[in-house]
Amino acid sequence: MVILILVIAASIAFLFSVEYESSMDEILPQNEVVSRSMAFFRDSNIAGKVAISLGLKYGDGDINDVIREADLLAASLDRNLFPEVTSVISEARFGKDIDVMLDNLPEMVSAEELSVVDTWINREYVSEKLHDSYLQLLKPQGLFLNSMLRSDPLGIRMFVLNKLKALSTSTGYDVDIRNGHLVSRDGRHVLLIARAAVPVTDAVGSAKLLGSLNESLRALPDYISADVICGHTHSVSNEKLIKRDIMFISIFVSVLLIVLFGFVIRDFSAVLIFIIPVAAILFAVDLSYLLLGKLSYWVIGLGSTVAGITIDYGTHVYFAARGRSDSGPFVKHVIKPVSFGALTTIAIFIAFFFSGIKGYNQLAVLTIITVILSTMISLFVLPHLISKTDSRSAFTEHFAEKVEKSDLSSGLWVLTWIFLTVLLTFFSFYVKIEKDIRKIDGTEKSIIAAEERFREIWGGEKTPAVLVVDDDNYENALEINEEIYRDAVQAVGAENISSMAALWPSAKTRMENSARWQKFWTQERKEKLRGLLSEEGRNYNFSENAFEPFFDNLKAADKEKHMSPPHSPLSKGGQRGANSAPSEISLFERYFQKTDGGYRLVSYFPDTEENVRSMNKVSSKYPGTYLVSAAVLSDTISEVVSVDLKLMTWIAAISMIVLTYLCFFNIRETLIALVPPLTGVIWLFGIMAMIGLTVNVANMVAGVLAIGLTSDYGIFMTYRSRGEVKAGTVLAITLCTVTTLIGAGVLIFASHPALSSVGITMVIGVGSGFLSSILVVPKLCDVTATITGAN
Repeated sequence: MVILILVIAASIAFLFSVEYESSMDEILPQNEVVSRSMAFFRDSNIAGKVAISLGLKYGDGDINDVIREADLLAASLDRNLFPEVTSVISEARFGKDIDVMLDNLPEMVSAEELSVVDTWINREYVSEKLHDSYLQLLKPQGLFLNSMLRSDPLGIRMFVLNKLKALSTSTGYDVDIRNGHLVSRDGRHVLLIARAAVPVTDAVGSAKLLGSLNESLRALPDYISADVICGHTHSVSNEKLIKRDIMFISIFVSVLLIVLFGFVIRDFSAVLIFIIPVAAILFAVDLSYLLLGKLSYWVIGLGSTVAGITIDYGTHVYFAARGRSDSGPFVKHVIKPVSFGALTTIAIFIAFFFSGIKGYNQLAVLTIITVILSTMISLFVLPHLISKTDSRSAFTEHFAEKVEKSDLSSGLWVLTWIFLTVLLTFFSFYVKIEKDIRKIDGTEKSIIAAEERFREIWGGEKTPAVLVVDDDNYENALEINEEIYRDAVQAVGAENISSMAALWPSAKTRMENSARWQKFWTQERKEKLRGLLSEEGRNYNFSENAFEPFFDNLKAADKEKHMSPPHSPLSKGGQRGANSAPSEISLFERYFQKTDGGYRLVSYFPDTEENVRSMNKVSSKYPGTYLVSAAVLSDTISEVVSVDLKLMTWIAAISMIVLTYLCFFNIRETLIALVPPLTGVIWLFGIMAMIGLTVNVANMVAGVLAIGLTSDYGIFMTYRSRGEVKAGTVLAITLCTVTTLIGAGVLIFASHPALSSVGITMVIGVGSGFLSSILVVPKLCDVTATITGAN
């Protein structure tokens, strides 16, 4: 006893050194598509952004007040946590960018666009264009348009302007620009965008970042609301929920188990049964951390269920040895079923090592260590600690005797079991695998509600799919991106692809465009256009040299001057000297990213099955490029989980059958002992299909756990039928089931959906397996033994 207490104390002390991981990555398959997609979401510019939507709470109010508060908030944010805070769109900066692009039209106009220009050099088009220009000049803003119309009478620069418009509106967000700020269409909200210095996967850093942000938000006036949208809120929420659930479950389960063993059984030494798995789990957590490194909170959250498994072994030993002066023969009787029960559980968890999900591997290590320790302590230490005198109360003795001698199994129950099993077998074929990992994301409702409000205000209803180009050379990346864009236009249509390549050609393409432009504007074509402009211009009182600026630009182009990016994607707009100076939005920021390994260019398209299929064909032609799609990610997870489930089930089933046979060396008893786990699986899937529950990466574990637990029930009840020694098997199994259902049942009320789904699955699987072991197995043993004896 003293040794157990010392082990628990040492394990608890070391727990403070154990590091944990709250990322959902731990319970996702280690598949190339999944890993690459999750890495993209973590490392992309989008993932590192924090969007802050400020709005007027009440009907009356001035948007200028919100704009002022937005600027103050941007200035107050900690630049160590938010290196860049975007609150302003610099029209001057964009204007300069556009002017440089327009001044270098020869490098921006493609061969297809030049073909269109060729069709414009005719009397009808020139006349129509000059008529429109004349009407524009008559308007008040005509004074500002005069220079542009003279330098571009055909409207060639509209090729660039239209691309720019398409690029700037492709985000899917519905915004207006007021005083250089992003304002919602309803005129009541202002948007700030900050770049976080903390990765989304860093739960501790995320909590610090959000804490700092909330501190700044408290300075906002009461009439202004604030919604924060970022991946960091999900990380913090998941960790907070899991920690809260673990604390609640641990305390609640501990109290219930102590009450159960200390007051229902009314034997103080029964508390030892509870202490054994606690010591084993604490030690297993410490040892698993030393072996594996950071442990997933999700794995630790299943500790109560693991406790339910390992309590079984001590329970059987306790009821075999309690109150006996010579407990040796009785303990010896349960050594074999306890050992094989533990071995079947270990074998089932060994199947978890064949899964591609890291969390499953961690759970296997944690559980196997716990099972081994609990079994050894239960068999070799516990019998010496149990009181040798009969300390049981009259209530306990009466209850134990009644349960052990009761024979609930009957032919009617067997027929009922057959009917329900056949019925649920039919429904089990309709159970579905959950594709959407968000369904097991423990994000708080307040965060989901904030994201819904954000979408209602700012648009952006559906996340697009992405085609990614990674290269260590910037120009190479641009060239590949261009080629992909051309293929994508053919594959899905120009209206369905948004790419930087539409506006920003590579240096190679710009040189080709410039050479093509010079070749296009032959002397003959220039004279033809000059004549048309002169003749048709007289109808609208344009002077003879009104459009000379255009022809002067053609001469300048002959010098082969090539532009450099005015504010290239490589630039972030320059360094800001003061913390109070807000940064500006980059036109290309959504499409370009400087990575540790080089450069990344992305193109966006609608995430539909047809588009993904077409773009996947495009990507396959360019090594090193790949797609990131929520739809593909969900399908891949579903496919991998399905394969994992089948593989793990087969390994677990074969291991269980082999070990069960080795326990009995009898085919009849082996088949009967397999009735509870088989019932648990069939009834679980059947009931899940009937009530609309789906199989996900979390409750899939619970299904395998249920197989291990119910296989123990089958072994013990079949072994009991031999009638060699009455060792309190029925009462032990009943209490084992109660302890397991307590641990799993509490999980049902967990706030985190992953833990809740585990609880529901365990209750159905273990409950059905227990009922079949008590109501069906004894009758099957009697009937088959009679038939065998008669033969």
